[in-house]
Amino acid sequence: MKTILVPTDFSPHTLQAMKFAVRMVANRKDVKLIFFHATETQVPERTPRNVYRDLVEYELTQNWERLQNLSQRVLNRLGLERPPFEIDWIVKHGEFLDNVLHTINEQAVDLVIIGKSKSNGIQRFFYGSESANLLEEAPCPVLMIPKKCKIKTVEKISLASITLQVDSFFQDLLDFAKFFNARIEIFHLHSSITDVEAFDKEGFLKNIKEKYGYENIEMTFVATEDQDEEIAESIEEYVNYSKPSMLSVASYERPWYEKLFNASITKSLAFETKVPLLVLKKIAEEEKQS
Repeated sequence: MKTILVPTDFSPHTLQAMKFAVRMVANRKDVKLIFFHATETQVPERTPRNVYRDLVEYELTQNWERLQNLSQRVLNRLGLERPPFEIDWIVKHGEFLDNVLHTINEQAVDLVIIGKSKSNGIQRFFYGSESANLLEEAPCPVLMIPKKCKIKTVEKISLASITLQVDSFFQDLLDFAKFFNARIEIFHLHSSITDVEAFDKEGFLKNIKEKYGYENIEMTFVATEDQDEEIAESIEEYVNYSKPSMLSVASYERPWYEKLFNASITKSLAFETKVPLLVLKKIAEEEKQS
């Protein structure tokens, strides 16, 4: 990971994402951290064009200074007045999603880190909100940081999976694990003990370790029912038991992904987990071969 984007709207939960990002790269010289903000100017319909243009320029300048000052306070609080990594600040005018997606492509971003709050507005967040759309449309992994996240180092990343078809996104997970020298724990959610008994666990692990050249991988099985609430509760229970530094899911497993964030689930993982949530993206075959 060379370039990390941290969008913020200056709210407390996005501030937590900024702190996590700084801690994450605190000792790295080969990383660029970009703090990002998008602003929209609301004016009466008949506002003269030149007045509107001046207001836009004023807001861009004010928000750029605010973003720079906020990030500097975060650095100072963490004892990094002169960080070894590169920092940039980007403030754009217009809709958040369009601007952040453009910035991801323009800056060749490898990872986006966003804050997430514990909120009752689950349906509002995941159906039509900017953050939900970012999860769907971002071409790179997205890391969501809980407001009260206390994790400072990443030692174990737990990957929840139903299909075990991990090749389409495993390289991104591996890059992330290598960044921290972390252990990868794959926990396979299953509803049939027959399937588990027939599965060649040792062969699967041997193959994936040899293919990706990483030994620090383990695997376990978690029984569940193929229902929305059961899947979410099984993951939550296992996370509480296993206590990983980070939980990871793959967005391309569409039916399951929808179950995780379905408004009918009482406790949505995106809001109730106390550990960061890494959402991985499927890589097309032509990208893997290039």
